[in-house]
Amino acid sequence: MPQNVYKIDQFVTNFTAAGARPSLYHVQFDGLEVPDVTLGEEAGILCKNAQLPASNLGQIPVNFLGRQIKLPGTRTYEDLSLTFYNDENFKIRHNIEKWMHSIGKFQSAFGNKVRIGKEGTSASSCTIKVSQLSKDNTTLRTYQFHYAFPTIAAAIDLGYDQADAIEEFAVTFAYSYFDIPEATGDAVGPILASDEKASSTG
Repeated sequence: MPQNVYKIDQFVTNFTAAGARPSLYHVQFDGLEVPDVTLGEEAGILCKNAQLPASNLGQIPVNFLGRQIKLPGTRTYEDLSLTFYNDENFKIRHNIEKWMHSIGKFQSAFGNKVRIGKEGTSASSCTIKVSQLSKDNTTLRTYQFHYAFPTIAAAIDLGYDQADAIEEFAVTFAYSYFDIPEATGDAVGPILASDEKASSTG
């Protein structure tokens, strides 16, 4: 073990940018083609909380001569959760509800318009981009959540004792996969799906 591993100088030289800040991020809805649904810049600005996703790889236990060997299994993706401030125009929540209504209507089992496809084809899904920003407002890393659509618009709690609070609500999005196409400055990257990497280099 190096003798100076616990010295302050050793820590500072390995932490030159003073850390990435969780309050510096940007959220964007890209390619949303649902009729009469708009989640533009306002949705990104009023997004109070976002997430950088976990990476999960399953495992397959195999028994051999009384011992258990673990082999890599299927890649899985947890849902994305975004929390929004609610303004008096209810614009963001209203558009989320209309988006969900276009996929599954309240009263009828018919008339739903589910189109899980590429952007530009009136698809029911879109690409959600969550970017980590640096302290000088450059993009360090962007996670792209492909074929995302809302599954839960959480309740907004009301109460007489909440006079000094701003309404907010969480929205859960399912998606098929994410990738990491953008990185600038000292950040590492990119991490692309194999077919996208081939097309970008070919």
